[in-house]
Amino acid sequence: MVEVMKSGLKLRDSLRLIRNFKTTGTITPSSTKLTERLLASIDFSETLVIAELGPGNGCITRAILDRMNKDSILLCLEVNQDFASELRAIDDSRLRVYNSCASSMQGALDEIGVAKLDHIVSSLPLALIDGDLLSSILASAQSNLKDGGRFLQYQYSLANYWDMKPIFSDIKLKFTLRNMPPAFVYDCLK
Repeated sequence: MVEVMKSGLKLRDSLRLIRNFKTTGTITPSSTKLTERLLASIDFSETLVIAELGPGNGCITRAILDRMNKDSILLCLEVNQDFASELRAIDDSRLRVYNSCASSMQGALDEIGVAKLDHIVSSLPLALIDGDLLSSILASAQSNLKDGGRFLQYQYSLANYWDMKPIFSDIKLKFTLRNMPPAFVYDCLK
C-alpha cells in the first residue's frame, strides 16, 4: 500500500510538472542523487542565507531545510502561484516564499534586512528562458551573492555554460546519471 501511495504521488507530481513545463523545465521531481550532488559544496554547519530560484514543488527546498541549522534563512523565489502556495504550506520559520521572478532577489533581501546571499541554489530551466530575462537573472545572482559564495544550478545540457562563464570566476561541472533525465550540476564560485 505504501509503495502504491509513493508512486501515485510521483505520478501526480510529474503530471503537475508536465503541465507547467515552460516554468519547470522538467517532467519529474529531482532525484535524491541529484539533490546530494547539487548541495554537496555547501557547509550547512554555518549560519547561512540561501536563495532557491525556481523551487517548484519543493523537493530540493525540503532537502535544504533538512540540512540548514536553526538560525539560517532560505528565500524561495517561485513564479508559479500554485507552487508558491504549496511551498508556503511547509511549516518552517526559516523559510520565506516569494511569488516572484528570480531576478527580484534584491527586494527579498531588502525585506529581511540582509545585504548579500551566502549561496544560490537554482532549478530554473535556463535553456527555456528568454535571453534578456536570463541575463537579468544571472546579473541579479552575481550582484546579490557574497564573494566566495556559490551559484549552484542544475541543467539537462551544457547550453548555458557560456552564459555563466563571464559572470562567475570559477565553474566546476559535475554530472549525475542517477536522475531522470541525467543532469549537469554547475558549481559556480563568485
